[in-house]
Amino acid sequence: MKWSVEIQKTGLEQRNLSDLLSGLGFQLVDGVDFKAMYAPSFDRLQTANEVWEEAKKVRTAFIGPASIDTEFRLGSVVDYSTEERKRHAFLEAESICSTFSVGSVTLTVSSPKDLSIKELKKWEEDGAEQEYQSKLERQREKLEPAFLENNAPKVLELLSKEIQTGESLYKTYELMERHPSNRKVFQKQFNITENEFKRFSDAVHNPVVSGDFARHAYQDKPKTVDPMTIVEASNFIRTLSENWLASIRKINMMKVTP
Repeated sequence: MKWSVEIQKTGLEQRNLSDLLSGLGFQLVDGVDFKAMYAPSFDRLQTANEVWEEAKKVRTAFIGPASIDTEFRLGSVVDYSTEERKRHAFLEAESICSTFSVGSVTLTVSSPKDLSIKELKKWEEDGAEQEYQSKLERQREKLEPAFLENNAPKVLELLSKEIQTGESLYKTYELMERHPSNRKVFQKQFNITENEFKRFSDAVHNPVVSGDFARHAYQDKPKTVDPMTIVEASNFIRTLSENWLASIRKINMMKVTP
């Protein structure tokens, strides 16, 4: 191990932080004053400044639109090349963080009857572990795409808007598609039919279909006989976004799996 970067502050428990970093290809290790993160990719870097720039990408993923840990702050870059660890301090600018609420449901489940004290303890431990794993998966669904794909934070930010418009829905679509030249490949990958896309386009573009919700001001004849409603267009983008974010994780897992 040549370099690590200390994590000066976090609002997460150590296990949760370690599990989330692991999904990004990092390990939680001992620094000098704080716990630190390390990745094998750090060993290829020559200067502390290069390591710092890479660590900032992790910081951005945690505190950005994924909103996993808005307290996440980096500390010093630790240099292990000498017998005594050296610390390289960088100024960590205060970041403006926005916290987005994500719908989640907490269920209280009554324990089975007639359990012994030992069985009840085991049942409670299993329930707590299952709850943790579910929470971890929800965190990873946002964090990993936000770290791996440049457009993912923008998509997450748009999805968090309480009030959607034709403009915001179509921009979300464009961010995922990346460019119209990629449309056929993108739509084939996510099983979007030509008619389905036209129905969506009618809803987000045409005020004849959706009034002031639409992106355009001029009225035109809809291209389909059954354009999507505003609710259908919103659900279309929400489902597509979930599948797109999941595909980013899937591609990354294929890369790291031998």
